[in-house]
Amino acid sequence: MPSQSKATHNQNRQELSLTSMYFNRYLLIRYTTAVFFFANLYWFILSFSSGGFIKWWPMILLIVTTAVAIEQVSKYWRRDHKLPVTKTGYLVQLISNFVALVLIVMGYGTKIFPFFGPKGVSLMTTVLLIGMGGCFYILARVHLIETDRDRYLKQIQRFAQSLQ
Repeated sequence: MPSQSKATHNQNRQELSLTSMYFNRYLLIRYTTAVFFFANLYWFILSFSSGGFIKWWPMILLIVTTAVAIEQVSKYWRRDHKLPVTKTGYLVQLISNFVALVLIVMGYGTKIFPFFGPKGVSLMTTVLLIGMGGCFYILARVHLIETDRDRYLKQIQRFAQSLQ
C-alpha cells in the first residue's frame, strides 16, 4: 500500500473511531429508550381492547419514544450535545409514570392496566417506580452531557489528543 493511501486510511480509521466514541456517549440513553419503547408497545397492545382514552395513552408515549430514538440515531452524524427531544421525551415519560402511579393509588389501577387484576397492581406500582427512577437518571445524564460534564466526553477528548 502506498504511503499516501496508508496515511489516508489511518486518518479515516481514526475519524471513524472518534465518530463511534461520540455516538457511544449516548449508549445508555439509547438502551433505556428501547426499554421504554417496548414497555409502552406492550401496554398499548394489551390495552387496545379497552375503551376510552386509556388505549391512546401508551400510543402517545410510543410516538414520543420514537421521536427520542430518532434524535438518538441522528447523533451518529451530528456531534452536538443538545438533546431537546430526549429531555422532553423523558420528562413526558416521567410525568406519565407519576400520573399512572397516582391513579393506581386512587384505585384506578385496573382501569389503566386492564390486563392486570387487583393482585397485579403492586407489580405495576413497582414497574412504574423503577421507570420513574430510570427517567430521573437519564434526565440527570442528559444534563451532564448538555453541559459537557460527563465522564465519557473526557475520555473522548483524551483519545483525540492522543491522535495528535
